[in-house]
Amino acid sequence: MTSRMRSVAHGQHLASGRESDVYLRPDGLLVKRTRTGRDLRQEAALMRYLSRHGVPVPRVHDVTADELVMEYVPGPRMSEEVGAHPWRAGALGRDLAQLHQRLDEVRAPDFLSGSGKLLHLDLHPGNVVLGPDGPVVLDWANAMKGDRKVDVALSWLSMAVARLRPSRRLARWRFLKSFLAECGDVQEALPEAAEIRLARHVRDEAERDALRKLVALHRR
Repeated sequence: MTSRMRSVAHGQHLASGRESDVYLRPDGLLVKRTRTGRDLRQEAALMRYLSRHGVPVPRVHDVTADELVMEYVPGPRMSEEVGAHPWRAGALGRDLAQLHQRLDEVRAPDFLSGSGKLLHLDLHPGNVVLGPDGPVVLDWANAMKGDRKVDVALSWLSMAVARLRPSRRLARWRFLKSFLAECGDVQEALPEAAEIRLARHVRDEAERDALRKLVALHRR
C-alpha cells in the first residue's frame, strides 16, 4: 500500500462480491480490495479513461495492485429503486438503456482485451447507483472489447432470469419493455450472452434452466 492510501481497518464493510470486498473509509472514500489477487490497476485506468469520455463512473483517487480507492457515490442501487418504487420501472429501464447508448459512443481503450467495441459485461441494475447527479456505473472488472449487442443482451438476461416475488414481476416487465424500446432487439445476441453468464460463475440449476428456456424461446 502506498503512503497516500490509508488502512481500512476502521472502515465500514459495505459489501463482498465473488472477488473483492468493499469498505467505506472514515474519510468518506470507498475502497475495493481484491481477494483473488486480480490486479485492480487496469480497472482504475479504465474508470479514469471513461470519466474523461463522459461516462458516469466513480472518480478514482488512488490504486495499487490489490486496492482501488474511489469516490463514494451516495444513493440507492437501481435494483433497490425498482423494488421500492415499482411505478418508476419504465423510467429506470430507459435510464439503463441510455447508459448503454453512452458506451456505444466511446472508443474502447487499447489496453482492453478482445476486439470491437467497449463492453461492461455486468451492466445490470445492481451495478448502477442513482447518485445525486444521476446514474453512475460501478464494477468494471469484466470489461473487454466485443459486440455491443452482447453487452445489451447480458443486461436483459440479468433481469429476465432474476427470481422475484410475484408482486415485482409486473415492474420487471415494464423495466424490460422500456429497456428494449430504447436498445432494440437482443434476440441475435442471446445465445452468446447466455454462454458468458453461465461460464462466469457457478449457476444453480434453476437459473441454468431459465436461461436455456429464454434462449430457446427467442430462437423461434
